[in-house]
Amino acid sequence: MVDGSTTASRVVCLNCGFETPAGSDAWATADHPSLGALTQCPECGSTNTTSR
Repeated sequence: MVDGSTTASRVVCLNCGFETPAGSDAWATADHPSLGALTQCPECGSTNTTSR
């Protein structure tokens, strides 16, 4: 059985703890030559983020 909680509802910066709902426009992007566009924290600039 699959329930609705399996989809990400929050995006969290693992560096500073900044958190917003998934799909929020608060997040910036950073371009990396080999990885492409990365989600970037607007608070600390880290690209170390995860979805919960």
